[in-house]
Amino acid sequence: MIWIELDKTSVEPVSLAEAKTFLRLDRDDEDALVATCLKAARQAVEAETGLVLTERRVRIAFEPDPASAVLAIRRRPIRSVLEAIGFDERGTAAPLDPASFRLEAQPFGAHLILPPGLAGRAPNGVEVEVRAGQRAEDVPEALKLAILRLAAAAFETRGTVGPALQPAFMPPLARALIAPFRAPRL
Repeated sequence: MIWIELDKTSVEPVSLAEAKTFLRLDRDDEDALVATCLKAARQAVEAETGLVLTERRVRIAFEPDPASAVLAIRRRPIRSVLEAIGFDERGTAAPLDPASFRLEAQPFGAHLILPPGLAGRAPNGVEVEVRAGQRAEDVPEALKLAILRLAAAAFETRGTVGPALQPAFMPPLARALIAPFRAPRL
């Protein structure tokens, strides 16, 4: 399964103004850097928890398994199926009825229930566009504080670690704030 982000303009759970207040920054000359640190921190929290912390459209590409009519999605929440496309044996795209796909919320993800016979109709794969994530105001305060702590750590280490490698480390308090939201791993 491949997860492809389609929206790049979603509202971050922690605003630039909140981050600047937390960092005690009065100047505006490093706003772009602070925004980059915030985005990287949010992505790190999402990777740790499996939560999607901003509302956005996502395309999920997968090969349907003829033996199973269920696709387990480890990220949450998945709100709705918007559209679906199947690819035949020649790779030709054909629209599929999004209403024929059903979402079942699970404690640590979702199950996408596939329509019967999908593997036979789309042997070269399926792409399903979904609405995922939660509104910024619905993100738990503990995760917002973890994002602020991670962004602050990234901002503090900006001279030694490049933006592509941020956040360079996870402060213990951020790790503790994230811990209750992690999906159990076997």
